[in-house]
Amino acid sequence: MSFARIFATLTAATLAAPAFAASQEELQAALVGNTFQGGMGGGMYSSYFAEDGTYHDANGTGRYEITEDGVCYPDTDYGCYQAEIDGTSLEWMKDGESEGKGEILSGDALGLME
Repeated sequence: MSFARIFATLTAATLAAPAFAASQEELQAALVGNTFQGGMGGGMYSSYFAEDGTYHDANGTGRYEITEDGVCYPDTDYGCYQAEIDGTSLEWMKDGESEGKGEILSGDALGLME
């Protein structure tokens, strides 16, 4: 097999490789004490993930848990979302499908707790 053919095969395999969901520790480091701003479900939203396990957004507040299943919203129908994180970019995933994406902003970037 020629070098060009091996290179093309390896490149195609690398490009087709799925991204990996962030671990529980990566999610905690990225989200706790910070704000997510982006789109999901056809609309834009911002949500601050407080250190006490509550999230705060324009619609109010609720509880979240970061587990090995992802970011979970107990007492709601939302369930759990996995996330792929690249720097400050975050893409929410559910059942292997993209549910939305946006940016992680440092701290309570939008003053949601004021």
